[in-house]
Amino acid sequence: MQHTNDIDPDPARAESADNGGASRLASSQAEQITQDLIPGWLALTVLLLLLVVAVLGGYVIRGVIVGSDSAGSPTDVAVAEWQRTVDSNPDDPESMLGLGYAYQQRGDYEDALTAYEAVLAADPGNTGALYNTGVVLGELGRTKDAEVAFWDVLEVAPDHALAAKALGEYYVGKKQYKSALTALEPVIEARPHFADLQYLAGYSCEQLGLVPQAIEYYRGALVYTPDYAEAREGLRRLGQEG
Repeated sequence: MQHTNDIDPDPARAESADNGGASRLASSQAEQITQDLIPGWLALTVLLLLLVVAVLGGYVIRGVIVGSDSAGSPTDVAVAEWQRTVDSNPDDPESMLGLGYAYQQRGDYEDALTAYEAVLAADPGNTGALYNTGVVLGELGRTKDAEVAFWDVLEVAPDHALAAKALGEYYVGKKQYKSALTALEPVIEARPHFADLQYLAGYSCEQLGLVPQAIEYYRGALVYTPDYAEAREGLRRLGQEG
């Protein structure tokens, strides 16, 4: 299952073969995640990357004309910009968080972890650092540590949909359906409009033989994302019309 990088969420977690594509994040849900979950530092990072792409476009054209190959990649420039910001204000956790995310986007996962650790030392409840720590740990194959990090997110922010989705995908992939429901259901109660959570809960209930609950969750996913094909297929498996 994939992660949306909040965020992007959550690569490197196994998915069971019969899951039927629970990793798909519907477009309307992506908009809701953007509106509800993306903090200011991440929006600033995205804006910076877009500006860097535009600027580097000019350098690339110039390089073709004059033979220059001095332009760096957008992620390299983003890391450099955030590093300058951190150097000018080393006690600002949000700047360090931006640097960590820039490292993460560049694939420098150990450096990203070091930055997130610095953020959490200054601000232990920083959900951006906690969540992205889980994402990076997953990328490094440290899935058990990632699991702990995502639970840490939910301890601080019990309605954090991306952390719940990451755990739901992780447990479904391991066929630990009761654990998946433990992670998913409290967040669904608080934020039912996240169709992916409803689908994962429905699939878990289906595997546990909890047919009425599975139907309810599948229908809940379709309320908010009517074109959710996997939820419709789940209903068909249970003898219900999609």
